Amino acid sequence: MKVGLIGLKGHHNVVLDGILSLPGFELVALSDDDPAALATFVRDQPLAKNARPYANWRHLLEHAPLDFCCVADENALRVEQLTALLERNVHIVAEKPLATNLDDLKRLRSALPRSKSRLTMLLTMRHEAKYVKMRELVQSGAIGQLCLATAQKSYRLGERSDWFKSRKRLGGIIPYIGIHALDLIRWVGGQDFTQVAAFHGRIGKEQMGETENHASLALQLANGGSATARLDYLRPEPAPTHGDDRLRLAGTEGVLEARGDEPELLLVTGKKPPEKVNCPPTSNLFVDFVNAIQANRESRIPAADCLYATEVVLHARDAADQAQLRSLPKRTI
Repeated sequence: MKVGLIGLKGHHNVVLDGILSLPGFELVALSDDDPAALATFVRDQPLAKNARPYANWRHLLEHAPLDFCCVADENALRVEQLTALLERNVHIVAEKPLATNLDDLKRLRSALPRSKSRLTMLLTMRHEAKYVKMRELVQSGAIGQLCLATAQKSYRLGERSDWFKSRKRLGGIIPYIGIHALDLIRWVGGQDFTQVAAFHGRIGKEQMGETENHASLALQLANGGSATARLDYLRPEPAPTHGDDRLRLAGTEGVLEARGDEPELLLVTGKKPPEKVNCPPTSNLFVDFVNAIQANRESRIPAADCLYATEVVLHARDAADQAQLRSLPKRTI
């Protein structure tokens, strides 16, 4: 199977790791508009040994037949790239979000059913062992009915490209990293969202341009519960890790937490003393996607979930822009 990369600006290593585990899969072409990044990748990545590099992603699609493609370019380019792949019936692993505005998302939603392509998104946290285990525990009734969910995504700023600093090209902090937090709440907790309100902004950090360095979101869950998410690019550089991700679920029978880089979960219920829960390894996202297509089943991150997660964060971003409480549509394909 022939695999391509459009853009080297995201979690494309997930796909590269998957290729190594899939017999008969090869990287045949890649593109990026940064000549230095493209040259470095071709020089240093063994999988690129026989892959053809392109400066323009359109030239890649014109000259390199593909079975699968990872799309990890600037966010604002994504819908045009995805629709071009859908027209060619190429299976897609896309960076998040799928679109940076609701009109583009509507265009993509319309194009998807007309294609034979299967689509998933790099919601990589669904393939982290502790969140898979959290979901299993919630589904088993370990914490009873979910009442409150709280998520955190805190990052170092580091060095960022010009496209990251532009609202038009990035889409804002809420769609860019908030999508991980809200998708985890929904996937692990098992509840869709019905309403959202949010605040965001930039205080100091002029080097971020138009991109916000903090955001707070409040959402209502479909069962009447509530959820919050806090996002920031304020993690100091000396911190031991790039990110500090957290998820806390409080239910009628207990509380379940994933804290930072701690590999174990903390489960507190009324039935026994607080316990740490081990989390077995889980599958690679790309391998799971390929296996799902070959078995004609849904992957762990189906297209409907990708569309829904993108729609929720775009409404949340717009709610923050307009100081609104927004009702959210139901999940559909």
